[in-house]
Amino acid sequence: MSGQRHLKAEGGTSSAAVGGASADTRRALLAETQRLGYYGRARAAASPAAVAIAYDRLNQRLDKWVRSAERRRDEAAEWPSDRARWDQLIEAVTRARRPSDTSYEGLTLLVNGARELFRALLSTAPPFLPVAEVGRRIDRQIAAGVYAPGTTLSKSEIADVLCVPVASVSLALSDLAHSGTIEAEANGRFRIPHPDGDDRARQLATWLRELVTAGVYPPGSVLPHRRELARVLVTSQEPLTEALCLLVEDGTLVCTPQRPVTVRAVKVAAHSATRPLPRLVEPAHGVPPTPAGIRESVRTVHVWWTSRLAPHPSRIDRCVDQLCAAAHHLEARARSAAGALANEEPGLRSVIARMKVTAAAVRQAAGENRLWRTACLATAVHDVLAIVERLEGYADGSAA
Repeated sequence: MSGQRHLKAEGGTSSAAVGGASADTRRALLAETQRLGYYGRARAAASPAAVAIAYDRLNQRLDKWVRSAERRRDEAAEWPSDRARWDQLIEAVTRARRPSDTSYEGLTLLVNGARELFRALLSTAPPFLPVAEVGRRIDRQIAAGVYAPGTTLSKSEIADVLCVPVASVSLALSDLAHSGTIEAEANGRFRIPHPDGDDRARQLATWLRELVTAGVYPPGSVLPHRRELARVLVTSQEPLTEALCLLVEDGTLVCTPQRPVTVRAVKVAAHSATRPLPRLVEPAHGVPPTPAGIRESVRTVHVWWTSRLAPHPSRIDRCVDQLCAAAHHLEARARSAAGALANEEPGLRSVIARMKVTAAAVRQAAGENRLWRTACLATAVHDVLAIVERLEGYADGSAA
């Protein structure tokens, strides 16, 4: 994190000297901010002469910082939102410099403008990054695939990672939206665009084809109702409808009038009959997860996905590990409970198969698919947990 918090020293200047100069600048800005209170006191309004003296003293102190703001503006030449911010701040403390203006109201406006200028200079002085560098780092993360297409960017999380104010992130995102790198939404949020408009439907079609091939939906079986399928795949019905049409076109599914959508037997029978289900990896620790812990992991992932948030990859990894551990634990409990009842719960095999296939796929997913596949795994784990609790309840009742 230290590499994100400190600007690199240039030329032959040592990092200690740069750090000392930065600390001196910050102390000077904080002192200037505190000193502004003297110019806005009632004594400054005692007479026009007192107002004129306050104007003159404040303007003299502002000269140095206006030059610093102008340098910041020049550095932001390629970032329109940041440059406009500096233009407004500089204009606010220079437009009142008229010799004939001796009003106390004008002095108050000048004091407020100076306070905002000092705050902006503080938020972009080392160890904070300038907005231009914030934008470049976000751009590099997007290019590297850290944020999946369709993801809504969290300003606060980006600010925490880069150790910068949220305002700097907002300006950087506005400029990236202006350049077309990201999309600005009507609610003020920003999201990563999809490379193609129907990309979501193709992703759903690919994943459904994998589930069919793995035997989650065997040849000749009827697919779940569209609303249930949308819940299982954690998606809306519109892209799901497009995905089903794609699978009908390539022969994976059969759709006839007045009949439910079924899996074409000839198309997938040869593949699914010979492919065994993947095995769940045994967790490193032997402590079984609690139902409350499982539900919390499921809720967290669903909030991330439905809100299109962009959690750090390490947080997604932790949730994947928790869900996979829960899947390994629940599979054994489900088999035991079903065996105790001498018959399996209807649909248990399909749900366990979906959970195991998704757990294996989420380990391989990257970029745009990872968070979505994690949400699909969370749904499958939650479904198995519900069946296990129902089966164990039946077993307890029969034993009694």
